[in-house]
Amino acid sequence: MAARFTVDASRGAGEISPLWFGHNLEHTRSCIWRGLSAQLLRNRKFAGMPQHDGTAQHWHRVGSRQSWRLLELRGGYKGSDGEPFTAHFDPKNGHGCQRQRVECFTEARCGLAQRGIPLVRGRRYVGRLALRADREVVVSVRLAGKGTTPARFKAGPAGWAEADFRFTAPTTTGDARLEIAFQGPGVLYVGMASLLPADSFHGMRRDVVELLKEIGVPLLRWPGGNFAGDYRWQDGLLPVDRRAPLYSAFIETLPHTDWYDTHEIGTDEFMALCRELGAEPFITINLSLEGAKEAAAWVEYCNGSPDTQWGGHRAAQGHPEPYNVRHWTLGNEMGYSHMKGPNTPREYSRLAAECARAMRAVSPGLIFTSSTGWSEQWYQGLLAAEEDYYHNISHHTYNTLMRRFEGEAGAAGFRKLASCPDIIFHTRARGDGYTGETRLTMLDIRDLINESPRRDRNIGIAFDEWNVWYAWYREPGVAEGIYAALMLGHLCREARKLGVTIGAYFEPVNEGAILVEPASARLTPVGQVHALFNAHHGNELLEIAPSAEADDLHMVASRNPRTGQLTVTIVNRSPDAAREAAIALANGPLPKPVEAVLLTSESYRPGSVFRASKLKVGRAPDGSLAVTLPPHSVARIHWPTPE
Repeated sequence: MAARFTVDASRGAGEISPLWFGHNLEHTRSCIWRGLSAQLLRNRKFAGMPQHDGTAQHWHRVGSRQSWRLLELRGGYKGSDGEPFTAHFDPKNGHGCQRQRVECFTEARCGLAQRGIPLVRGRRYVGRLALRADREVVVSVRLAGKGTTPARFKAGPAGWAEADFRFTAPTTTGDARLEIAFQGPGVLYVGMASLLPADSFHGMRRDVVELLKEIGVPLLRWPGGNFAGDYRWQDGLLPVDRRAPLYSAFIETLPHTDWYDTHEIGTDEFMALCRELGAEPFITINLSLEGAKEAAAWVEYCNGSPDTQWGGHRAAQGHPEPYNVRHWTLGNEMGYSHMKGPNTPREYSRLAAECARAMRAVSPGLIFTSSTGWSEQWYQGLLAAEEDYYHNISHHTYNTLMRRFEGEAGAAGFRKLASCPDIIFHTRARGDGYTGETRLTMLDIRDLINESPRRDRNIGIAFDEWNVWYAWYREPGVAEGIYAALMLGHLCREARKLGVTIGAYFEPVNEGAILVEPASARLTPVGQVHALFNAHHGNELLEIAPSAEADDLHMVASRNPRTGQLTVTIVNRSPDAAREAAIALANGPLPKPVEAVLLTSESYRPGSVFRASKLKVGRAPDGSLAVTLPPHSVARIHWPTPE
């Protein structure tokens, strides 16, 4: 029997806030490297410990065995150029700007090279080098194989020479080779190397930026996450090639890049991306290292007028108009044991309140989100703080049932995963500790706020990280797509009731929604679902009366306040059965839809994909619209407002 959904277009339930559908941009794993960043060279700033032959990781020798190369920590490309900011240097671990030293004792040709570079035939590329030598030498730079024409540059002892070169790729390959060499004897220093597609957007891949636009990014949280505990924002004000690589010792943050981020995205690049996407910026301060003074300086850089100290630095960078960043997080997951800094509610609140006061003094009207933690005691401690230093309390949920699902009999595991959004939004875990594989649910957080002395302060919940566990270590399939569709549907229907002010998926690039490959990028099932739900952003939520048969079908209806267009999304969470739905309007007949899209797949296993097709819409005898949704599928229907 078909499930019946009656939409009451005369009864609105408030705006579906676009801020519930935000995303994270954290410099983790392959989100930036081979993700959003267009940079094609690995370890282009020669970070970390050298290999046994003295070359930096991911680089190799060019020339005879008589050539010697040593990786030097001091005197890097940034180190001697007189920039006003000091790149971080950790004398204990040796993390700072380095240069690759190539010493040749004979008249042999020697240098360094890197292979495994992806190129696309006919695409234009731009390269940059920082070169220095102990005497006047001619350095040749060659990309691809033999027969290609090298670019030649002079380097000498007077200082760093910055060399630019351009070329068009003669062929498509995933294994091009960049070679930097000179004729000995002598010593050549390479301070950095860069290779980008000529059409990159502030060093970011155009195709990935376009896919972010497609999924819709109303809010973007940056630079983390865990990475925020390592980030030093002032280093990001240097020219991108002179920024010191950032080191992260946390095991899950940067394992794909030898625990270093080459600092391709700083505050100005992030703001350029937000403006391109139409996203509200949401910045997390480094509460492990930055005190109130540093936090206030960052706010002044973003929001201060050009006649302030840091607003003047921003203007000098070419950005005279303030960025007007409103949303700030006071540290990430400080209630967890893995973050450096104050980890008890009392100590954290003391420092966070001090930072908030200083930041507000620079830019009134900021909206602050406090850090999240594991336990009920963490939230109770924040809510007992003496000062109202935050507007929202952060909450993170990573559903661990995906690990069980992968090893469990299919339908049962899928059903457990698909039930988790209901648990997160509709049940309470307090008392039994781990209901639904999440420590505290949204209802728990709201209960803790309502039971606190601050229950009348309109404290919101910033649900600013959510995903299935370890989604960043595999290609998402249809199961994750259905999970994301159910989570987005719950945000549409339940967020306002629970006082959720912000939502942010963790995270789209190479960790869930967008799969980036060397020469292409595409939406995963999770990304397709985000793009489908994009139509609800900013709409008015409409009341729906479902019949008892609607158990496996989850529906959201909304109306565009400008055009009057109605939108419905429906998710069939059954792993093995098609479901029929009848959609009716409470105050009149529904006209013919102007669009009906269906995402379906033969499988929901890891690596499965959605196929997009036209959803067949019929007319039932009672005048309602009739649709059939295959197993594990998602549909969206648009139609104009009835007369």
